Amino acid sequence: MSLRLRVALTLALVTSVASIGVGVVSYRLTSDRLFEAVDESLVEATQVVLSRRINERFPERGPFDGLDVQVTRTDGTVLQSTFPRELRVTPELLMLRPGRTILADVDLDRERFRVLFVGLDGGLVQVGRDLRETERVLDRLRERTIALVAVVTVLAGAIGAAVTGRMTRPLRRLTEAAATVEETGRLDIDLPDRRSRDEVGRLSDAFSRMIAALSRSRADQARLVQDAGHELRTPLTSIRTNLDVLERYAELDESDRREMVAAMRAEVDELTALVNEIVQAASGEIEDVEPERVALGPVVTAVADRVAQRTGREVLVEADDSVVDARVDPLRRAVSNLLDNAAKFDGTGGHIDVRVAQGVITVSDRGPGIPMEERSRVFDRFHRTEAARSLPGSGLGLAIVAEVARAHGGDVSISDRVGGGTEVSLRLRLAADEDGRAGNALT
Repeated sequence: MSLRLRVALTLALVTSVASIGVGVVSYRLTSDRLFEAVDESLVEATQVVLSRRINERFPERGPFDGLDVQVTRTDGTVLQSTFPRELRVTPELLMLRPGRTILADVDLDRERFRVLFVGLDGGLVQVGRDLRETERVLDRLRERTIALVAVVTVLAGAIGAAVTGRMTRPLRRLTEAAATVEETGRLDIDLPDRRSRDEVGRLSDAFSRMIAALSRSRADQARLVQDAGHELRTPLTSIRTNLDVLERYAELDESDRREMVAAMRAEVDELTALVNEIVQAASGEIEDVEPERVALGPVVTAVADRVAQRTGREVLVEADDSVVDARVDPLRRAVSNLLDNAAKFDGTGGHIDVRVAQGVITVSDRGPGIPMEERSRVFDRFHRTEAARSLPGSGLGLAIVAEVARAHGGDVSISDRVGGGTEVSLRLRLAADEDGRAGNALT
């Protein structure tokens, strides 16, 4: 059953119950009022009866208009009666004391009368009214109430269906859009109007944001595949070329052969590093590791020693006792990328400076620097500056650094080094001490 039908039926049911309740109350109040009027007319007639002698003839009209009267002696003899047939009077009623009254409903020839029994000296008077007209009024009221309940219920159902249809139209469009995405994989779909700020509007907003995020993710994925293919193609082409040379020219001297093998090994190393960086960039594994309290100085120093051995460059580390909440392996990777970048672009062959202070890791080189217009893009995946295109690398190093910074609630920035070159700063949040304040030393 659709939501529209359920809401319409629910509204119709609630309206029907409410209408029936109102109808029952209205019917009961009307019935009580009509019978009160009948009783008042009987009481009025009683006042006249009490002022007369038992054997006195009663007028046919006047106070008894529309009423019937019967006069009975204490021995049960009926002196006069206007009822369609004689009322039977029980001995208990004949013994009714003067001035006392009893009100009752009596059936005569399948007709119901409202009768007031009045005790008199020497007898009994019965004043009654035929209830047929009253019952006809009540029957018409009952029929009209039932008809009104039926009409109101149908109208409520129709209005509920119309209103619900209008309210659920965006939901139906969202459902159709989701089905389209599932069946076709298309993300360029029309979405409902998001101007309303109700629950449906907020749902539409959330769905639109989800579609936009999926679209960006798909675009990023496509760009990652394209860029990775491009980056992988260069070293693979070089390896293939060298293999062709080795295959065709068996007479190459040993030095040339060693040189080509060394070149291919370097290309393989670059491919390995590139694949590792692509896997890390695509997997989002940084967020899957729980952070721990880490002293930055020892971590940076250990990474600097490995980079120095790998590159043959001296790395000078100056560190305070900063302590951060960090994921150690991603942090090491980020610092390694910063140092590799500095070694790659610093063509002077001099040392690389690293400074750790208050949770900020700053790596300085004496390279050509990064133009201002490029600084906002160097952290994008596979983006390489003009100066970097002639150098080995994937264009993922700084992108991974930026991801590590974001994963730790920090940031990364670029500035000019005094005297020439570039400074890249990785800023991390300091770990809190036992009092909840940011601290800079292990306790």
